[in-house]
Amino acid sequence: MEDRTTPMRQQGWAQNPDEQKTVYADQDNPTPPTLPFGDQDGGPQPFVRADPAAGTTPPPFAPPPPPQPGPPPFQPAAPAAEGQTMIIAERPKPVFAWLVVVDGPDRNSIGTVHSLHPDTTTIGRVAGNHIVVRDDTCSAQHARIRVETKEEGETAFVLYDMGSRNGTYIGDKETYKDEESRKYRHELQDGDYLLLGETTLVFKRL
Repeated sequence: MEDRTTPMRQQGWAQNPDEQKTVYADQDNPTPPTLPFGDQDGGPQPFVRADPAAGTTPPPFAPPPPPQPGPPPFQPAAPAAEGQTMIIAERPKPVFAWLVVVDGPDRNSIGTVHSLHPDTTTIGRVAGNHIVVRDDTCSAQHARIRVETKEEGETAFVLYDMGSRNGTYIGDKETYKDEESRKYRHELQDGDYLLLGETTLVFKRL
């Protein structure tokens, strides 16, 4: 690409480098600078080099400041004595749960496994839910499953119906479609059958 930048020209610059001259101020009568050595009555004193043999006096030694109090240094846990087994600290028991589609109008979804989230899992017909059920009889936001801790410290998966039009039915394989099985809040048990619209899912947990 053609460079269209206009070259800069300074006033007084020679266009030919050979015509440029360097001019020094007072070059005919240069005067070296004078450094004063003192203001005594006799005028400037001559510079006297110090005798290395005379030695020099070092500055007084300043002791370091006392250490400031602070937290004690980290001490790693002592290893178990030889021949003894180290005790493992108690860890929270992991909980895994999921829903499996076993029947419904969407035949392609049968056998699909949906893992439940560790806090809340939403179920519905529209996108944005954690579990999307392709069933026109299922509400847009049909239900949610929330992980709760019981008084005994056990983890429970509790289903809440979100005001669905066709309801949520939960029970065993023989009774989950009965009208008496309609639930608005239910603590899920391993093996429960869920009916959302016309879609059937099975709850499993470890």
